[in-house]
Amino acid sequence: MIISLFVTVVFLCLLFYFITYPYKFKFARKLKRVLSYEEVQYNKETELDLTSLSKEEVYDNFNIQRKSIKSVHVKEMMKVIIVTPKNVELKEIPCLILLHGIRDSSEDWLERGKLLENYLILKKSNSINDMMFILPDSGYAGESWYTNFYEDSNFKYEDYIMDELYNEVKKITPNGKLGIAGFSMGGYAAYKIGLKNIGKFNVIGSFSGAVSLIRMSVNRRVMRIMKYIYIPRFLFNDLDKTNFIRIFSPWGWRILKQDPYSIIKVMDKEEFNGKNFYLSVGAEDKKPYLMLQQWIDIVGRLKKYNINFKGYIYKNEYHTWEFISKDIYCFLKYFNKTINKID
Repeated sequence: MIISLFVTVVFLCLLFYFITYPYKFKFARKLKRVLSYEEVQYNKETELDLTSLSKEEVYDNFNIQRKSIKSVHVKEMMKVIIVTPKNVELKEIPCLILLHGIRDSSEDWLERGKLLENYLILKKSNSINDMMFILPDSGYAGESWYTNFYEDSNFKYEDYIMDELYNEVKKITPNGKLGIAGFSMGGYAAYKIGLKNIGKFNVIGSFSGAVSLIRMSVNRRVMRIMKYIYIPRFLFNDLDKTNFIRIFSPWGWRILKQDPYSIIKVMDKEEFNGKNFYLSVGAEDKKPYLMLQQWIDIVGRLKKYNINFKGYIYKNEYHTWEFISKDIYCFLKYFNKTINKID
């Protein structure tokens, strides 16, 4: 009896594995379907000449303030860079909160992401209106996932963002429209925080973001049983994975509550009215964290629920800040277009 039960369980596990295995032909079929959506654009040429702008010219156009915020939610001073255009009234200026990736910092938006160069090129061509930028550090040595740690009241990074940081934004631009976006870990956080506080944001964006957490390590179909899974931390020697469990908890159902792909499904669809979503990814951003596959998942879900979005996939691009320095050009235009309702 016991042997028969064991054999049955093994058979069912193997059957599940082979049925849900992410075969290449399945991936190719899904990608082809997503690329057929009218909301998705495949970019082949992504070169942009930024050499025409000197560093002096770039920084002469902005007021750049670096400050530290004391938060009641975390046991560290939270660094943030506030960038505003010079000689511009700020009370109604649109604002973008941009979140960096894991083990990066807010300075990377300026040095590696070429944010200000892209902004000035667009401004000179009258392609966008004035806007300001909030560039926070994630905290926890760049590994916080901008998230409230599981059962640890000393590390509530999501609460900090929607409390002290959000209030800092509203002091500067009380009537300005607001967007939140990010790269990699920051793309995850922008979607999660944006979805959970959707009434506060007009635009939510992800650049190669971890927008489908379960997909990073297992097949998407495992989500059907993920809420029943417990993942002991001692099983992992990898620091990123043990840190992930510490932050999100070892319980599958708790992880799903923090997963953008899963959050969209349980939200009231009327909450998406008037909201706009942006997603981009490099066509070669497949391993180790399956960012292209995650992008396909979330694009498919947004399409299924008739949510306003724009998706970009870039030929020959990987998970790098060089890619972000090209994609930010498209995103700034998208943000400007959607908040101003430009056809």
